[in-house]
Amino acid sequence: MDGPVFEHGDRLFELLGTLVRRPMRGELPAEVPKRDGIPILGLLGRHEDALALQVEQALKAAVPQVVPNQVVDMTAKWSEVVAERGDPAEAKCLSVEWQRAELCRRVLVDLAAEFSSARHGHDRRVRFRRLGLVNWLLEMTHTADQPDSDHGQIMLRRLRDRELERRRLFGFMRSPSTEVALQGHVPWWAYLLGLHLLPVFWFRVWRGVGSEYRWLLHQPYMAPADPGTFIGFALRLTQPRWGREDPRQISKLMINAFLEDLRVAYRRRPWRRHAHRRTAYCVAFLKGVSGHNGGLELVRLLAEVRNDTGAFDPLLLVTSRPENPVEPVPVRELTDDPTPYQAWCERLRAAGGGRNTAFWQLPVRVPEPIPDGDDRRLQQGERTTIASRLAVPRPPLWAGRATTVVAVTTALAVLAVGVGIAVAGAWDWRQRHCGLGTSDPDARTVWRASTSECVGVAPHGFAFGAKDPAVRKTLTIIAEQNRRAEKLHAEDPTRPIVTLVHLSALLSTPKSGTSQTLSYAREQLQGVASAQQRLLGTGGGDDPVLRIYPASAGAGMKFGADAARMIERMMRSDSTIVGVTGLDQSRRATYKTIEELTRVGLPMVATTLSADSLPGVSALYYQVSPQNRREAQISVAYAGHLLAAKRLKRRAVRIVYSLDPTDEYSNNLFLDVNKSFHEAHFDTDPQGYVPAQPAAGTPHGPSALKVGEEACRFSGLVFFAGRSEDFETILNATNNTCGGSSPPVFLGGDDVARLGADPARRKAFPRVPYEFLDFTVGSASCNDPSDLYSTMKDLFPDECRDVRDTSLDGHAALAFDAVNLYVKAITRLRSAAPDLPLTPSAVWHALSGIHDDAALAGESGRIDFGGRVDQQVPLDKLVSIQRVEGAQRPQQMGFCGRQGKDDGANWCPAPEKAQQ
Repeated sequence: MDGPVFEHGDRLFELLGTLVRRPMRGELPAEVPKRDGIPILGLLGRHEDALALQVEQALKAAVPQVVPNQVVDMTAKWSEVVAERGDPAEAKCLSVEWQRAELCRRVLVDLAAEFSSARHGHDRRVRFRRLGLVNWLLEMTHTADQPDSDHGQIMLRRLRDRELERRRLFGFMRSPSTEVALQGHVPWWAYLLGLHLLPVFWFRVWRGVGSEYRWLLHQPYMAPADPGTFIGFALRLTQPRWGREDPRQISKLMINAFLEDLRVAYRRRPWRRHAHRRTAYCVAFLKGVSGHNGGLELVRLLAEVRNDTGAFDPLLLVTSRPENPVEPVPVRELTDDPTPYQAWCERLRAAGGGRNTAFWQLPVRVPEPIPDGDDRRLQQGERTTIASRLAVPRPPLWAGRATTVVAVTTALAVLAVGVGIAVAGAWDWRQRHCGLGTSDPDARTVWRASTSECVGVAPHGFAFGAKDPAVRKTLTIIAEQNRRAEKLHAEDPTRPIVTLVHLSALLSTPKSGTSQTLSYAREQLQGVASAQQRLLGTGGGDDPVLRIYPASAGAGMKFGADAARMIERMMRSDSTIVGVTGLDQSRRATYKTIEELTRVGLPMVATTLSADSLPGVSALYYQVSPQNRREAQISVAYAGHLLAAKRLKRRAVRIVYSLDPTDEYSNNLFLDVNKSFHEAHFDTDPQGYVPAQPAAGTPHGPSALKVGEEACRFSGLVFFAGRSEDFETILNATNNTCGGSSPPVFLGGDDVARLGADPARRKAFPRVPYEFLDFTVGSASCNDPSDLYSTMKDLFPDECRDVRDTSLDGHAALAFDAVNLYVKAITRLRSAAPDLPLTPSAVWHALSGIHDDAALAGESGRIDFGGRVDQQVPLDKLVSIQRVEGAQRPQQMGFCGRQGKDDGANWCPAPEKAQQ
């Protein structure tokens, strides 16, 4: 090492190394648990310049990284202050006390400039926000004159400009080149907002939330609570001498700001990588401190700040001066045992709360240099050189830049994967739940089936993917009425709330083909909604408050059993579910649905089902429509009427039915019609066909198109016992083949009513008239004075205005009656046993009581179960014959069954009640 060789210099550098090394956990001294602090190391002796140079060289040569340090010549610094601010002839002359404060300011500024330098590494620079703010305010003015009235506004404007210049974005926006470039290219309001209003607003906010501003109002010096605002306190700092502030308090404020900035920079937090890389404390070497140059007072003030704040300061303050004859603190020798540092640690361990400034002092006597020629010089120089090679701890590997980059990259990758998984999960959820998010109340009760249809239960208005605006609006109205029902029940708990599930077959379109049944599904829902609305608006004290849960079983009721299991799960948390309505199409899937609902224990009231075998599937099953055997009897009677009127050329019938083995409706209606016509001595000609979408196991046969073409040559009655979509194909073929000359006489089953009720589809075959069986009188409209249609006119005015013959197929009326059947049963049950809980079993038992005087005078005809326990089908239920000719409104040709006081046409078969 260059320069003089001090005796025991190796001990000095070992002590220096001990004081600058930062423990990996906690702070110095690691030997004293729960106590921390760094003593002020005082080096007493001559040769201060050489000693300071050697210390500086050792700190800068430390491995693996430089120890931040700065040597300040206190004598030179004091001379600089006196030369610039000590001339009484100058306006900026300062008194001795204020010169000491100015000295403190300049020393701290020099130290801050060094510790914030990039020379020590970009990741170890210290940002002196608090000291910078205090120093800027103190340097704003240099006079002791009274400030003028504009001083506050000038201070705020200049402070705002300072803050904006420190932010790159605002600095770029406010640069002259940017302003010129923006003029004429952006709207005036954007120019005004970006360059003027936004910076002013940001500065106002930052004055309240900026860390340096908040700290300034909460630090203990100069009583910042007077006047209590940042502006008032800042004005005091800009004119401290005019305000007769205490220069010692000013100095303490600056020292505390300097130390607080260091504390923040060294404060270890898991997310602050730079703090963990600071493995050595900053070193401030004040060379040549004395009472004359203000150095000793500066050291004393720093010690007082430490005592006042009680906070750890990551700063090693080293001073050098000659030793006085009488020292206030005992001077330690480098060779002492215990060492000077160990002795000071013991003082720290035993110290209480009342520490004075002398407590922080650790004066050490530096021996004289060994003279040249002394035998000890060589060995001592080697020991000192070795000891001066300071080694500070390496930063943790995880705090390194490369590791941080890897960690951040890994974290971002994990985050991206997590986000991807979450997005994929959300996407998968939406895919499985028909595009609904997890927050949608219907999402957990609906799902996308294997056919891409949306099935399940949707109490809150989900439309199951239906594109028809009228269907969507109807479902929305039902959801709104459900909320209204809940509100009514909350206002009047004496009215029980009950829930019916309306399970429909085709509320969505299967992927394999285009559904033609949304119109009838809509009309059923409108009938259900109308019944609900009337009960909510006109119900009495014994009437329940009704909620309707629309449900979809998919095309052909394929997923009805799954929907039933979903209803079962909902019943575990909703005991108000007491029954099911709907149940379209008599297919095998419908039978499985009925079986599953029976297992769940829910009674059912089907709207349009008519297969003879359905009542035998479950004792919980009821229906409001007649059976196929009754349709067959009426069809034979009407065929006889056509023969008598000479509208039928010969006593023969061709029965067209579906070869689909899963279509129970078509097969059962075919058997009933074939039997009835055979018994009536008609020549029967069964003709099966393969439907457009045959199920597995369907035998080979002609297509519906082929059957339609061949019908032109048949002179008897063509009875169609299939589905309306296939009948449409047959009509199209007949229309194109026969033309308008002698078309066959068509009579369709009740499923054809779906075609007859659709004006757009009906008018497609103007040259082929046809007739079909309908479960209503068929002439009703929204203008008729009935409970159903008057309510529909209020609920669905667009439907009534756009389609004059709404609900001609009877689906709205049948669904309306199915709901009212439940309502009547529940009302009678509450009247007979008010305290009996409304359970599915109690409601099922009450349904069998709908007969005779208690029969329901429904919109689709009288519903009377005859008073027999096993009677699940209404007796002598109304069936009408409707005739369609082109786009004209269907015309009723007569009806059988009871409708008010009318018992039907004279050609009708004997009433069912008479046959019991």
